[in-house]
Amino acid sequence: MDRHTKPTNALGPCRLPLVLMLSLLAGPSFAVTVADLYQASQSPVASSRDAAFAEALKTVAVRVSGQRDAATRLPSSALANPRQYAQRIAFAADGTLDVTFDSASVDRILSSAGLPIWGRERPATLLLVSVEEPSGSSHWLSLESPAAEREAIVRAAKLRGLPIVWPSDRAQVGALSDTNPASLLQAAARYGANATLRGRARRDGAGGFQTRWTLASEEVSSDATGTLEDGVHLAADSFARVFAASGSTIDSVALEVAGIGDLKAYAATLNYLEGLTVVRGVAVEQVSGDTMRFRIAVRGDRETLRRAISLDTRLAPLDASGAASDRLAFRYRP
Repeated sequence: MDRHTKPTNALGPCRLPLVLMLSLLAGPSFAVTVADLYQASQSPVASSRDAAFAEALKTVAVRVSGQRDAATRLPSSALANPRQYAQRIAFAADGTLDVTFDSASVDRILSSAGLPIWGRERPATLLLVSVEEPSGSSHWLSLESPAAEREAIVRAAKLRGLPIVWPSDRAQVGALSDTNPASLLQAAARYGANATLRGRARRDGAGGFQTRWTLASEEVSSDATGTLEDGVHLAADSFARVFAASGSTIDSVALEVAGIGDLKAYAATLNYLEGLTVVRGVAVEQVSGDTMRFRIAVRGDRETLRRAISLDTRLAPLDASGAASDRLAFRYRP
């Protein structure tokens, strides 16, 4: 895949429930909490069931770290006995392994290998994909499109843990197809997504696709040329660079939230902050009127926390010019 990315930064088969293929209505954007990051479905491996467990752990390592080479960087001790990290195990009638690994154990393995951890809160990404046929005709992919046309993208999104949003009606896509970054971000907002991944696919005579991809979000913009799957990899690689953080680095960050006028607002804010994957602890330091100052223990640093909060609209950033430089400042949105 040829890539130009700004800023800078072989998976096994799996069965694919369409849990990440979302259809959202217009409205505020909220990060999607990906619940199955530590779960993998691994087709039977001829050599042994132990090999299937090892392949499943490799798949989870790629998904959780956001690094495509994570499987090659896992310590041999972890791959020698991956069952010890399993929390739930099931085998289907065809021998396919379904396994959920203990998240704390996987995080420790990744940290020991020098790999980052990309939390469960991830940018919802709107897919705008036009397909040009050899005949010269073209069409847009949407929830109404045949599943086979979307299968490669959905499978790749599942493997990388990238929540994707499809337009619900192909007739609406034309109005969302402008390629400048501002228009792509407006399209994402219309569907309650955090980013837009715009693809221009040309079907070749052999049934494959050559696709030009553009990713637009508030945090990162990227371009690439490649297959249908490469668009998902472009987005996941780009997001992992800015949202993943070292599991061994813990920082203390001061965070002020204005607009907390009652107990309900306080409880909602506290629950939200404590629920963020990058947050390891929350303490109240000071209360002044409707403004509360929290001390946050965060995996990563201050910028990691800011970016995680930016995926959601529940806390709106205050003007940086009026905020103290030693803390993050937000306003609670009921």
